[in-house]
Amino acid sequence: MNNFKLEITDREPNKKDAKIIKAGMLAYHKSKGHPRKTEYFSIFVKDDNCRVLGAIVVSFLWNGMHIDTLWVDESIRSQGWGRKLIEAAELEAKKRHCTLSFTDTFTWQAPEFYKKLGYKEFGKVENFPEGNSLIYYKKEL
Repeated sequence: MNNFKLEITDREPNKKDAKIIKAGMLAYHKSKGHPRKTEYFSIFVKDDNCRVLGAIVVSFLWNGMHIDTLWVDESIRSQGWGRKLIEAAELEAKKRHCTLSFTDTFTWQAPEFYKKLGYKEFGKVENFPEGNSLIYYKKEL
């Protein structure tokens, strides 16, 4: 009989372990008829000195675009840069044959912003963190 143990660490997986985990997940998805290939894409807002003042980081998976990160520096907020970043990412997603965009945001972040851009709520984790919620949004492209 094999002896197995659980190992708890206070870190992310190292490169070797991460590679094993990723290979295992890819093999599983492929075995179910859904080969997985994730691609990443970023768009930046930069000033004349090439200082980053905003960015969107997305991942493309199957027919979907996941907005991993959207950030705009306070000095240029409310000037339409968040909208421009999302619209540019959605345009790129359509070029890559994505039919869906999805993301999550906390109640203190940008729920109204996503609603204005046509995103619909499809899930919520209440009282996380305490007194707030994590809200999931999606939009058909």
